[in-house]
Amino acid sequence: MDKLLCLFLVVLGGAAAAVQSPVNAGLGKRIGTLEAGFVSFLGGVLLLTILVVLFGKGNLGEVVHVPKWQLIGGFLGVIAVLAVIVATPKLGVGVTVAGILMGQVAMGMVIDHFGLFRASVVPASPSRVIGLIFIAIGVLLVFKTKM
Repeated sequence: MDKLLCLFLVVLGGAAAAVQSPVNAGLGKRIGTLEAGFVSFLGGVLLLTILVVLFGKGNLGEVVHVPKWQLIGGFLGVIAVLAVIVATPKLGVGVTVAGILMGQVAMGMVIDHFGLFRASVVPASPSRVIGLIFIAIGVLLVFKTKM
């Protein structure tokens, strides 16, 4: 897949995550935090089931042969969704999304630097660290305006 198309897809995914924040937070206020997380994931499971049936080309039977650590994605997703449901009403969408971005970039840099989870090694360079510092400053500035 072309790198520009990939960049577009991740920006679109980020926009979807930003929209997801107030949607899930509003649902959480109405039906409860855990219940909203459940409904959110249930909707995702239904959509993914349709997509797998219509377009899937992989082999779900191989899931029993993958390293067990590769099966934690759903658990990590629950943590992310519940954090958003709890934080968005208290912090606002902007601060919540900025915090998510900072956490993603910081953890991404750790994963890159050490090649964790079989990722390609991309050493932490001074420019990458400075970029993360700028993101942290941005998060603090967005957070400060919320106070």
